[in-house]
Amino acid sequence: MKLTTSNRHFIFTGNPHTLLLLRLFIALLLMTTSRLMLYFLNPTLFPGLIATKIAGFAFNGLRFDISAILYANIFVILLMLLPFKVRYRRWWQNFTNGVFCVSNSIALIPNFADLIYYRFTMKRLTGDIFKYLKVGTESNMLAQFMHDFWFIFIFWLLSIAILILAVRKTKVAPGSQIQGNIWYYGGQTLIAILFGGLTVLGMRGGLQLKPISLLTATQYADPQDTPLVLNSAFSIIRTLDQTPLEKKNYFVTESELTRNFNALHNYSKLDSLGKVLSMKRLNVVVIILESFSREHIGALNTDIEGGKYKGFTPFIDSLVGQSMVFNGYSNGKRSIEGIPAILASLPTLMTQDFITSAYAGNPVNSLASLLKKEGYSTSFFHGGKNGTMGFDSFTKSVGFDLYYGRNEYNNDNDFDGEWGIWDEPFLQYFAKKLNTTAQPFLSAVFTLSSHHPYKVPEKYKYKFRKGPLPIQRAIMYSDFALQQFFRTASGMPWFDNTLFVITADHTSEAKFPDYKTRVGQYRIPILFYRHGSDLQGKSEISVQQTDIMPSILDYLGYQKPFISFGNSAFDKKASHFSLTEISNSYQLISGNYALQWSESGHPLLFDFSKDPMLTKNLASKQPGNLIEMEALVKAVVQQYNDRMIENKLIIR
Repeated sequence: MKLTTSNRHFIFTGNPHTLLLLRLFIALLLMTTSRLMLYFLNPTLFPGLIATKIAGFAFNGLRFDISAILYANIFVILLMLLPFKVRYRRWWQNFTNGVFCVSNSIALIPNFADLIYYRFTMKRLTGDIFKYLKVGTESNMLAQFMHDFWFIFIFWLLSIAILILAVRKTKVAPGSQIQGNIWYYGGQTLIAILFGGLTVLGMRGGLQLKPISLLTATQYADPQDTPLVLNSAFSIIRTLDQTPLEKKNYFVTESELTRNFNALHNYSKLDSLGKVLSMKRLNVVVIILESFSREHIGALNTDIEGGKYKGFTPFIDSLVGQSMVFNGYSNGKRSIEGIPAILASLPTLMTQDFITSAYAGNPVNSLASLLKKEGYSTSFFHGGKNGTMGFDSFTKSVGFDLYYGRNEYNNDNDFDGEWGIWDEPFLQYFAKKLNTTAQPFLSAVFTLSSHHPYKVPEKYKYKFRKGPLPIQRAIMYSDFALQQFFRTASGMPWFDNTLFVITADHTSEAKFPDYKTRVGQYRIPILFYRHGSDLQGKSEISVQQTDIMPSILDYLGYQKPFISFGNSAFDKKASHFSLTEISNSYQLISGNYALQWSESGHPLLFDFSKDPMLTKNLASKQPGNLIEMEALVKAVVQQYNDRMIENKLIIR
């Protein structure tokens, strides 16, 4: 690159690749500056930040800024990398310059808009903004926004001026094309391939398993501060392909809505003198078993095969008689849906799972975030590869202080060759880590060995019997691993002071017809166990994964309000149900009834205790039951959509 003067003005000249890097760098500076302006124009929204933290956010946010800039300039990069000499033509350069200025001017708009709009939403703009801009009132709001906050418009115009100045002061040097044709085309093609590879790498944010997402920002900042790490263009790009939620108005008044379902919970209890009872300082361990359908558990299927069905979980069978066991249901069919439901009482009632959705940046209360404020140590364990399904980012975003995965285990001698660390050694690692954790603690572990391809360690090749389903030998291995965990943990000083919750992330493939229906395919175990306590018995009430968090908090006597899309299983006054969504069709299970409902279709109501295969629609025969269950679905969905859209998943 050369610095020359022309009519007393400085001009930088160089080859197309050097100029491309320089211009992208200038665009990156504008993206970063406009991102950080969010803090400097709204410091009261980010209390307690010191200069070093802001500097850290500025640096770590470059990962997202680079991704956004590369997405915005993909056409510019193509124009400047094409290995053809037409790049040196003036008309080509003028066209490229125009594309550069327009692309980056548009990419900067969301950042500048959020300098004010963030005050109302408390989150970065996402792809659903385009839906709202189609509504006339939103267009009027945009005009009013520009009128009231004209100085933001000035900032944007200044950025455009800098972009124009950048292309006017950088020129492709004519001498760059002096090469023989063979060397020129060969060399330029290789450079284009190299730049193209680096561009893809920058767009996805690195070499990790999955491209960076909104949740990745929680690796660098607490949830309330992640908007300073993210830029709004990136947030929109990452959520463009997602269908936004719609606000529902099934119930006009708040009292009518909350009478059917209220996501705001408070389980504080009073003694005989009217004083709030103190909270029990029990440790909490949540064990999430991969693909452990209720079908695999013999003690929960005593009516199958004339009472001769053994199942594949002898250890869990032994725990059933010592635990409080509920009629459990999952809130989804994938692990990425089950983890938020269990740990944060957040179901997937939309077309995307929460972790990868446009709403993933919304702060969420969870067992970790709530109990951490009560002095609990918090940790999450999963033997899979770090980054799997974004669990590390998600758990950090909802308050878990420590994450232990395959990297932290740091011994690939126990790697199963597929997913991660075998369950038996990883659960032993889990127990030993808990033994060094300050009490009280909340810790969750998610197993993996009962995942396809359903392998077991070579040394146990003949230990576990096979079943009619390929998964069932792996289920037996994971059950054995759980038994070894309890054997180790029972000798540790914290064991008797610990509430254990055992459940599954979702179900697996099924053998028996009852477990293949839309009701049966969500049935999972949900057990509450505390050694030596009276927490025992079987309950036939419907308990879903989102009930686990409020149930734990209720059992502990947690004294503060929180948001939950489930109810405590121990609350006799609450309605007990399970709600799932598939392709905008909802299924509500309550008691012996299952309602399948959508806004556009005809409702289906089944009594699955008498009609396990769901063949007799009772909707017309039981209108009262239909109306009551339909109202419950609508109340949950309306609160869910409203709180997602308005970013009200926590109590501020």
